[in-house]
Amino acid sequence: MSNLKKLLSVAGLACLPGIAFADTPTIGSILEASGIAVTGYTSASYSVNFNDGKTLAFRAYDAQTDTFTIDQASLTIAYAPESGFGATVNILAGEDSNVINGNYGDGDSIFSLPTAFVSYAGGGFTVIAGRFGSLAGYEVTADNAAPFVSRSWLFQNTQPFFHTGLRATYKFNDLLSATLGAVNSAPQASTIDANKQKTLETNVTFTPTSTLLVSLTNYLGVDEFDGEVLFPINGPASGAFTTRTNISDVVVQYTGIDKLTLALNGDIQDAKGLYINKGVAFYGMYQLTEKFAARARIELAEAALKAELGGDSSSFKIYTVAGVYSPSSHFDIIAEVRYDTSKDDVFPNGFTTVSQGEGGSFSVPAFKDNGGNFAVKAIYKF
Repeated sequence: MSNLKKLLSVAGLACLPGIAFADTPTIGSILEASGIAVTGYTSASYSVNFNDGKTLAFRAYDAQTDTFTIDQASLTIAYAPESGFGATVNILAGEDSNVINGNYGDGDSIFSLPTAFVSYAGGGFTVIAGRFGSLAGYEVTADNAAPFVSRSWLFQNTQPFFHTGLRATYKFNDLLSATLGAVNSAPQASTIDANKQKTLETNVTFTPTSTLLVSLTNYLGVDEFDGEVLFPINGPASGAFTTRTNISDVVVQYTGIDKLTLALNGDIQDAKGLYINKGVAFYGMYQLTEKFAARARIELAEAALKAELGGDSSSFKIYTVAGVYSPSSHFDIIAEVRYDTSKDDVFPNGFTTVSQGEGGSFSVPAFKDNGGNFAVKAIYKF
């Protein structure tokens, strides 16, 4: 039989009903067999502002309200063997990329690269080099791992999001691990450093029992600040000045009560001679049923200028409650109510009209001592 006839015969058999052929390996099965993990998720939300206007203050990724938003479409590809070299890359698209890119000075885009690093593991050590998430804080950027729709006041105002640099972690045993790293900048998490000095990151994590975790983190560095807005900058600029920065963070989590998780996160961010932001957040999360969960977060915080700049300060009390519905392991819906208060009028509240007498009038932004919103977010994980 000629080769052509053989091919035609096989093609014809493939079209006959009731005849099964061996499964062809899929891309997913090939990657899994090679140790490469591919995961992702997509999230979208809608938020209603309790105040006039469409802006929320002191927020990370949910500052805009009264609009449908595609927050994050994330894809992570990771090869992380127990020993040897590996690599992890996370690509993110969506409105939250604008915040992430602004955080490290790479422009305004709906596409970002939060994580991209190479790694080496062996002998209890894990070393990574590239771009990676911060060690500080209880909450994270990724929507599929965030307990609430909004991030805490601490997340936005005291903690770095990501870092570019080198990090080494040593696991002594199941009870203790320690991390030491050098990164470009902590307050701004710059991809391009503004000066020659690097920020030193340290962390010690204790797990004395299977239900208790204690994490202590510190970032100590020297950073460039804009002389006008007192905010870290991403690169050398005229009119900037240098000062010491320090971020201290503590996280405690307890899961020893059935279906209940309790946590505490405390932070102090100190820019010498400029300002100090500090606060504490308390968390309670209860799994009501397999599909329903209830969560609450209470925060006490303060943002203060140093005496050299007048010593003005604002204190905050922030209350957040949320309900979570998970009809499957791949899909979550989070409904959240958040209420922010301050002793000062710092929360946007639309505009007010100022009269100039015979010269007419004009509008200026208005503020009040409280604000908040209702938000719903849907997250699909794959």
